[in-house]
Amino acid sequence: MTEREEPAEHGPEHEGAAAGSQTWPTCPSCGAEVAPEDGYCEECGADLLVRRSEPPAADPGACRNPQCSNTSYADGYCDQCGSPAADPRDRLERDLGPVAGVSDRGLRHSRNEDDMALAVIGDRDGPPTPVIVVCDGVSASYKPETASAAAALAAREQLVLALRRGENPQSATLAAFEEAHKAVSALPPDPADETNGRASTMVTVVVGARELTVGWVGDARVYWLGAEPRRLTADDSWAGRMISDGTLTEEEAFKSPLAHTILRWLGPGAPEDPANLAVFEPDGPGLVLACSDGLWNYVPDADDLAHLASGGFGGLLATASALAAVALEGGGHDNITAVLAAWPPRAPEPGAAEQTAEINATPVEGTHL
Repeated sequence: MTEREEPAEHGPEHEGAAAGSQTWPTCPSCGAEVAPEDGYCEECGADLLVRRSEPPAADPGACRNPQCSNTSYADGYCDQCGSPAADPRDRLERDLGPVAGVSDRGLRHSRNEDDMALAVIGDRDGPPTPVIVVCDGVSASYKPETASAAAALAAREQLVLALRRGENPQSATLAAFEEAHKAVSALPPDPADETNGRASTMVTVVVGARELTVGWVGDARVYWLGAEPRRLTADDSWAGRMISDGTLTEEEAFKSPLAHTILRWLGPGAPEDPANLAVFEPDGPGLVLACSDGLWNYVPDADDLAHLASGGFGGLLATASALAAVALEGGGHDNITAVLAAWPPRAPEPGAAEQTAEINATPVEGTHL
């Protein structure tokens, strides 16, 4: 960080300019002054070109009972009225501008086993690079919410580190899955059954200026919502294999009780093959959607999702929330996570007056549940 000269004295007619010249950005980590051209804070070393989504709060906050404002709990219950403590993970909303997402517990599960981790890497010579990680803890495993949280954080940090070092998105993505697998495998298993470890599925997207780099293990999905909407991932599940092999039609496969059986995951006992990897070059503007099966079970078709997203003209966070509302209106049988980024990378502005963010929350035909 370079030294700065104090501005000269100005007359009253220049007071606004003088005040503006003294306004410098500050480090989000330590509050020290930094210059617009600084890449790192000299005081604490924080990376100034990366913005990250915040993790869930550590405490539940105010009591969920609207007639109680207590904030202390014992054994998971309010000390004052006895209501169960709210879990900060029940509903997460994160907005970084070029990328935003929502994760919701849904209506049937007692906890949110999904997680998401987002980042935006700045580039003064070009557009920003949004990074998306969506994880879905495997419900049959031990404490799946901890597996999804560990995987999401490890993958995002590896992606950010590798991309900031100049690595290509493909190698960065594969390394991110390796780190996420290590993070989940390092978590202790069920003390009552050491064979029951922790497990999570995961999907990642690096939203580049020319292409989307997608990685996945499991059945979380990525969709391209542009002029020709399409799904960019293939499910690592029993149904996905039956469909890809041509053994069953999609309708037949999803009628089976085995449909959602996961064939690949992160964590102990997982297959050792590298993560799935795909690179997609959009031919025009659109949105990229990363989501857990809590959303796509209700709206599996890319065209339907594109119609519901309406181009993100109401803002990415509002659109992600509206997509989650579709699943909630449909029954909310599972945890729901929806993350959207615009391509080319940008924060989309609201469109003309006739273009609104109103989303039809009526469940569409072709749902799997």
